[in-house]
Formats: sequence, structure tokens, C-alpha cells
Amino acid sequence: MTAATMLQEPYMEVLARLGDVQQQINEAVRQYAVRQAQHQILDLETRVQSWEAKYGCSYDLFAYRTATDESYVHTLNAATQTQEWEADLFTWEFYATELKEWRQRLATLSA
Repeated sequence: MTAATMLQEPYMEVLARLGDVQQQINEAVRQYAVRQAQHQILDLETRVQSWEAKYGCSYDLFAYRTATDESYVHTLNAATQTQEWEADLFTWEFYATELKEWRQRLATLSA
């Protein structure tokens, strides 16, 4: 069963008059998927930017510094607003990874 055969009759009639129904369905779905991916990216960017603002750097730099710089970790632990940096790092990593994956998905859809 194709997507075209699953369409309700009024939609099918209009699309049939405009040309290749399956091609139009594919394009509509692609456009919808692009918009949804853009929405996901915007949401993830907002989340990631909150940690970037809090720690003044990108996730990659923060992960590197917390893994290699003991004095930096000591400074984080000493400040009340950054004492939960380990939990932030874990969550930030998740969202940074998701953001990269959604950007890749969008690139694939846009190609």
C-alpha cells in the first residue's frame, strides 16, 4: 500500500490534478520532517546554550577541562552555582550529542 492510496479522497483529488501524487506526498513529508528537525535543533540549542553561558565555554572544552585540570574542578566545586557540575556535564553531554545528531538528520533531509 502506497502513501497515495492511504490519502483521504479530497486530498487525493486535489493532488492528482497537480501532478504526480506520490512525488507531492514525498515532498510534503520532507518539508514537514525538515520543519520538525529545525524545531528540535532550536530546542536543543537553547538547552546547550544555557550550559555554555553558565560555564563560559563549549561542551567539548568543558569536558576536556574537567577531565584534565584539577584546579578548574576545584574552582567549580568551590562555587555554589557550579557545585553540581558533574550532573550538568552528564546532561549537557546528552543534549550536545542529540544536537549533533539532529543537525546530521537535517543535513540528510536537505541534501
